Amino acid sequence: MEVAVAEYLEVADKIIKRGGPEVSEYEYLKQVPKGIADSSMDEQLEIFNTLKPILDLDTIVGHMFHKPHGYAGDFELIDRIYCQRNSTDESLYKWDKFFHTLEGAEAVRNRTLYFKDLVNKTADKHGSALVLNLGSGPCRDLNEYLETNPDQAVRFECLDMDKIAIEYGKVVCDNFSDQIEFINKNALTFSPDYQYELIWSAGLFDYFNDKIFIRLVRRIYALVKNGGELVIGNFSTYNPSRVFMEVYGQWFLHHRNEKTLTELAVKAGVPRELIEVSKEDVGVNLFLHLKK
Repeated sequence: MEVAVAEYLEVADKIIKRGGPEVSEYEYLKQVPKGIADSSMDEQLEIFNTLKPILDLDTIVGHMFHKPHGYAGDFELIDRIYCQRNSTDESLYKWDKFFHTLEGAEAVRNRTLYFKDLVNKTADKHGSALVLNLGSGPCRDLNEYLETNPDQAVRFECLDMDKIAIEYGKVVCDNFSDQIEFINKNALTFSPDYQYELIWSAGLFDYFNDKIFIRLVRRIYALVKNGGELVIGNFSTYNPSRVFMEVYGQWFLHHRNEKTLTELAVKAGVPRELIEVSKEDVGVNLFLHLKK
């Protein structure tokens, strides 16, 4: 049974004032009433005033809401989720602990496991591999891969349009600078004169409408070698955390299902028989595989 907006805000306010949720309250907080997203301007102001104490940059929801790097889902936010970082502020850290239990957060962390397995399969298949990490962000997944797979003959190129994200990734992967080239360019204009065994994009395409999605797939798919593949992560329409992400953090994504992803790839010129869609363990993050 869906919780009423007024009741939900009253409970949330009490939880905020006493320092954050207990584990027993997690499921209640996850039931963000859908009516909140459709509320009037006056109601939105009331919602903001209720949530304001936890919309601090030191919390994950506060970082989501304020977007200090100028865009949603930035490298710092993703790294906080990867590392399960909690605020050290006594009045805030319980909110971060709660956030890390959301299905959306778990799905983001599962992308690391998916990425490492995918790179290993690519390297085993080809003997060696050049991998393009598109919208590379914090590069925490890449660092973990290189730490645990020192003998694989893999080189990486990390492309991100955010210069600060590039510098952040260089620090995270400092021990492996000889295996990684960082490129500060826009994916929509990136045009190298060589190809890759694997192109991976964990979360860039979530932010594109269908028209740009198709345009970028068409461009990037041309950079895949025969026998290689392009793999695109995209949040699924099955995302129990969606309303929470949108209401608390104003984090909006283009959620898509398997059928939509397949049809977009076909429209981009990929033969249907070369298209597969899989997902990580919680089923929130889908992965569009486009073989060449």
